[in-house]
Amino acid sequence: MEILILNRSEVRELLPMGECIDAMAGAFVALARGEAVLPLRPVMWLPEKVGALGMMPAYLAGIEAMGLKVVSVFPGNHGTEYPSHQGAVLLFEARHGQFLAVIEAGEVTAIRTAAVSGLATRMLAREDAGDIAILGSGVEARSHLEAMLVVRNAKRVRVWSRNEEHAREFAARES
Repeated sequence: MEILILNRSEVRELLPMGECIDAMAGAFVALARGEAVLPLRPVMWLPEKVGALGMMPAYLAGIEAMGLKVVSVFPGNHGTEYPSHQGAVLLFEARHGQFLAVIEAGEVTAIRTAAVSGLATRMLAREDAGDIAILGSGVEARSHLEAMLVVRNAKRVRVWSRNEEHAREFAARES
């Protein structure tokens, strides 16, 4: 059995935002129909709460797949060479439990979270909505901007951040 391993850049290449928005729509329908299992997330805290390990299992009947996202969260890593969130998605087929893949979780998280925001925008925002606001300029801001631009033709994009310099840098980078 060969296990597929996908890094951050491969995930970005293989998960186009428009397709992910549609996939999230399908996943929410499956969840509403009882065709998906999404248990509560167990979290294991380390002593003195310096970090945690979060586990997010899920099953989707339509594609006979199950997976587990495992993420370490170390808030003290901010401002160091280490990301505060690091993890992997483990993917299995659901007929025989065959282990299929290990996927870098950071990009999956950024794309999936933004795809849900894109889906909400597609369903709730007016078709002619021309102003987009991005709240935050951190690791998920780029994916959120991408998702908004997939579902709406923006005339103006505004970015807000707790750090004004980061907001300016994001705006310059994405212009």
